[in-house]
Amino acid sequence: MADAKTPDYLDLIGIPFAYGGRGPDTFDCYGLVRELYRRAGQPIPDYRSPTDLAVIAAMMACEVQLWREVPAPRAGAVALIRVGRHASHVGYCLDDMRMIHTWERTGGVVIERLDTWKRHIIGFFEYVGHV
Repeated sequence: MADAKTPDYLDLIGIPFAYGGRGPDTFDCYGLVRELYRRAGQPIPDYRSPTDLAVIAAMMACEVQLWREVPAPRAGAVALIRVGRHASHVGYCLDDMRMIHTWERTGGVVIERLDTWKRHIIGFFEYVGHV
């Protein structure tokens, strides 16, 4: 049984990645985070993700006031991840050791250990804004 910060997610594993994917047939990284927040009872704004990493990073920077940084990973936090030079990827923390995410290199929704991404993780954030 999922708690308030960890919604049911097993049905999402393996759903294919697609830029701009908002479910139910495809997801991009933000679309997946948005779906998990919805399932946890806290909807977050929708943004369409372009494929250009610099544009994604700029969009994230504009919305930073809607998010609060937390000192460590925990259930319900979002990991902000640098891909190349840009903060352009996100994953949803299931607990302090794992995240669920998707991107073009995984091909679909997967669960991975946070420590495999530690060199690329910029920080952990929780949504505090209003839709």
